[in-house]
Amino acid sequence: MKMFINKHKLFLFRWVCCLLFMPLSGQAEEIRIAVRAHAGEQHAIKKWQATIDYLNQALPAHHFTMIPYTSLKQQLADARASRFQFLLTNPATYVELEADVGAKAILTLINNRHGTAQTRFGSVIFTHVENTDILEIKDLRGKDFLAVNPLGFGGWRVGLKVLKEQGIEPHSDFASLQFAGKQPKVVAAVRDKKVHAGMVRTDMLERMADQGKVDLRNLRILNQQTTPDFPFFHSSALYPEWPFARMPAASAKLTEQIKQALLKIDRTHPAAITGKYMGWTPALDYTPVKILLMELGISPFAAKSPARKIFYWLIALSALFIVLYAFYQQRNKKTG
Repeated sequence: MKMFINKHKLFLFRWVCCLLFMPLSGQAEEIRIAVRAHAGEQHAIKKWQATIDYLNQALPAHHFTMIPYTSLKQQLADARASRFQFLLTNPATYVELEADVGAKAILTLINNRHGTAQTRFGSVIFTHVENTDILEIKDLRGKDFLAVNPLGFGGWRVGLKVLKEQGIEPHSDFASLQFAGKQPKVVAAVRDKKVHAGMVRTDMLERMADQGKVDLRNLRILNQQTTPDFPFFHSSALYPEWPFARMPAASAKLTEQIKQALLKIDRTHPAAITGKYMGWTPALDYTPVKILLMELGISPFAAKSPARKIFYWLIALSALFIVLYAFYQQRNKKTG
């Protein structure tokens, strides 16, 4: 009888333990997605939370949470500390993390700009039309200049290449160089003639014009370019849109599941409507971004960085391979 009671108690004890620990073992794995919040945390949440909710519905075995970053430096630091598994950020930050920690782009954003699908963007440099002494990039010498963020891509680094190609060294040739932190502030400052000229990412001028915040007739675009199927003012070459990337800690299986889930989103999906995008495409080639950063000597391709040296070696080896292959083909033709 005593043995029966002891066995009964043991059974009850095990049953209670199962009840206590079953919810813990059944909890969905938390997956953190870092999102660059260039317009502030609340704006990022409003824009991207529906996409996070979609992933939670599509992949219920995991619990996806978004970490908005207003600071690119903090996003870089947390990536190096493995504080998130996936990343949505600007192309330059992605390239830096690819070199530093092994991030890997799996998708590229298809932006919805004026009802058109865009997978590329760049910089636009502009002044007020009343600045009749500023007709070209070279005329910016001795003028006040305003950009978005020294770590920004379309709001600084892409346009910086244009300035340098036109012989402008911003830190020595401008009367002053400042960073506003947000794109609309740059446009407003040029509009109100508080600075001589400014730079923002492409399509920002058109968006603010649609909102009635600026009259495009009052602005002059410097070094204006024309690119087929790209209807927005731009002063620079165009580069791939923001990548969605996996960090090294993310499993290959989950990465593929997320990729397939996001590829199913089209322009009519609530997540796309809220996020103001058309969908996603398999990752584009970010080599042009790497070349841009290398030419500017910007991290991860700073003058003495290992990544810069490796990149040069890869270019040299590729060139050697092409030469050898051409020589081999030519030799075969002669012997054939």
